[in-house]
Amino acid sequence: MNPFSYGTIVKSEHFFDREEECSRIVSTLANGNNIVLFAPRRYGKTSLVFKVIEELELQDIQCIYFDFMPVFSIESFVTNYLEAIKKKQTNLQKFIQTFAGVIRNIRPKLTFDLSGNPEFGIELLEQTISSQTLSDVLDLPEKMSENGKRLVVVFDEFQEITKFDKFNFESLLRSKIQQQNVNYLFLGSRTHLLNDMFNNKKRAFYNSASHIQLNTLPREETIGYLQRQFKTSSIIISRENAILLIEEAGDIPYYIQFLAAEIWQYAVNYVQDVNSEIIKFCSNKIIELKQDYYYELFDRQSVLQKKLLKALVISGDNVFSAQYAQQFRLSAPSSIQKAIVVLMENGIIDKTQHSYFISDPFFKRYIQNYA
Repeated sequence: MNPFSYGTIVKSEHFFDREEECSRIVSTLANGNNIVLFAPRRYGKTSLVFKVIEELELQDIQCIYFDFMPVFSIESFVTNYLEAIKKKQTNLQKFIQTFAGVIRNIRPKLTFDLSGNPEFGIELLEQTISSQTLSDVLDLPEKMSENGKRLVVVFDEFQEITKFDKFNFESLLRSKIQQQNVNYLFLGSRTHLLNDMFNNKKRAFYNSASHIQLNTLPREETIGYLQRQFKTSSIIISRENAILLIEEAGDIPYYIQFLAAEIWQYAVNYVQDVNSEIIKFCSNKIIELKQDYYYELFDRQSVLQKKLLKALVISGDNVFSAQYAQQFRLSAPSSIQKAIVVLMENGIIDKTQHSYFISDPFFKRYIQNYA
């Protein structure tokens, strides 16, 4: 079985390091404070959060995990959020009593399947969800915590609440959080939007949570992890070649696992020693397999966006300077700014504290070699 995991939440032996970040998040939430977790895409935010949830629940703190990404309407938020809350209940009868006492325009239903197992459902009594009903739904975690159970709500892809601006969702949720004994952990993949929500003085969530920035994994720990995982299949990778693998994957956790999985798949059938040729071969194989996708992705960008992507292959520093525009024959900084926003909105590029970069290191290599 492949000892490397990607594309899903990484758990057990596939999850390594992040002890410092995990400990800080757990401690902050356990001590009654809220946190917003910032990190570029593919840095393992969600995997870290599920590790945090495990640690908190060992302290008898109940955690409700909710992902905003599949939410497409206020009705779907209400339905999915109530389902996420219900999943954590061990006493459905008690939960229904609390539910009925808090939410006036949604009727809880308890039925039984053919095996006699209880099933929870809801009936919306309004044609469209009112602001009052939304307010009541957001009150439910607080009412549940009054039963003596500490509660943490985790909102993944939190920046997606901007879909509901017409409901004044952001301000409403902020006002609820200020009044509740429940603690919240916020995270998301569109870090520029999340950053604006929590750092813009004009936004409701300004200064409302501690900030944690997730960086790349420590180099030595990553090398050790790669060597240990390959060794489970009697495959050897030297320190030097582990570093090469990490660099080929752009030092991004998801892509390190992705490339390592491809190398293992190749090596387990042919060799017992991973060398630089194998790493380069597997890296090129990934680009080859995704070449049609990369071609279409690059082709549908505007001329300026294409030129900017080619510039970012070389450098992502000082992109709004006149010198950068001159060096890479780009338009005025205002036009570059617009192109940056579009590319970030589409998840093609991301940003660290001071620099922009192409999110997918293999797409970067494609642009470098073929575009």
